[in-house]
Amino acid sequence: MTTTNNPLSHFQVSTLFNVQDLTCVVTGGSSGLGLYAAHALASNGALVYILGRRQSLLDSTVSDFNRLFPDTSLRNNGELVAVQADITSKTSLISAREFIESDLVKRDRKGVQVLVCNAGIAGKFLRSYGQESSSSSPDTKSQESKDQEFGEIVEELWSFTESDCSSILETNITGNYLSALCFLPLLKEGTSPSYLSQTILISSNAAWSKLPILNPIYNISKTAVSHLGQILSTMFCDHGLRTNVIEPGLYPSDLTSTESRDPVTGHYKLSHTNGANIPIGRCGKPEEHAGAVLYLASRNSMFANGTTMRVDGGALQKVSKTIPSLSKAFPCFCYPFIDRHYSMGFR
Repeated sequence: MTTTNNPLSHFQVSTLFNVQDLTCVVTGGSSGLGLYAAHALASNGALVYILGRRQSLLDSTVSDFNRLFPDTSLRNNGELVAVQADITSKTSLISAREFIESDLVKRDRKGVQVLVCNAGIAGKFLRSYGQESSSSSPDTKSQESKDQEFGEIVEELWSFTESDCSSILETNITGNYLSALCFLPLLKEGTSPSYLSQTILISSNAAWSKLPILNPIYNISKTAVSHLGQILSTMFCDHGLRTNVIEPGLYPSDLTSTESRDPVTGHYKLSHTNGANIPIGRCGKPEEHAGAVLYLASRNSMFANGTTMRVDGGALQKVSKTIPSLSKAFPCFCYPFIDRHYSMGFR
């Protein structure tokens, strides 16, 4: 039990990871990694506004959470509140912000302390890049094989339409950019010497992979998200605001798993690694992503600004220097079932 007169009480878990009474906003908070973040925060006493496009999913997420914690004291009076919003629309984001502002007034609260920019899409999976058909190293391939491979790569990359490109970039870059900017006034209002408000951007280890993960546009978009974190952390560090980045690897989500969602929690299941060569030998667990969010959101992360946390089980360290096969070089991101996610919504 924590005792306030103990000089080591601030080293205890209940203090180190304390998010009680913080006001948080999580975009894409009704499923996947966004849901894990929202559950971590609300289960530990934070008021969490979850943003998403699908009202029915938002509502069921809130009702499921309340059913799991009928006694609010067990979640330290944490709460989920559904807010429908499209992060690619300024009008929609402003409407969401105004709703939150109005709701906070009713609760006699002031401002937002944590914004988790999680929403994003993946686009379609480009399958081969000319690599699956041969395990030969580039130095031993015949010129004919190289020419064939070159043609396949160009054809597959060029198959991406303007719409394919713009939809990923608009959501993952513009959407996160607009979200981060839209809530700056509320973050500024919520900041204080005891807690410097912050934005947590959810990027991906794909940001730094030299191999295309899902598709090159996805990689590019995540590189932009990671760098956006550096820009915002620099621009607003003298204004009492922070920005940090999490770069997850392979976790159960609507992108990575064909297994059914847990009917009680809404969490996705992934009982294998999709053939991934991950040093830890498995995919990440929902609570492991939640733990990263919980640390950055906690009151004892105040010294973290401009930080990037890559939480991927070491997957990025296993990328081959040569590319005998795309699926062997970076198997943890080869999803043979990805076609059904061609038009994925927010996470």
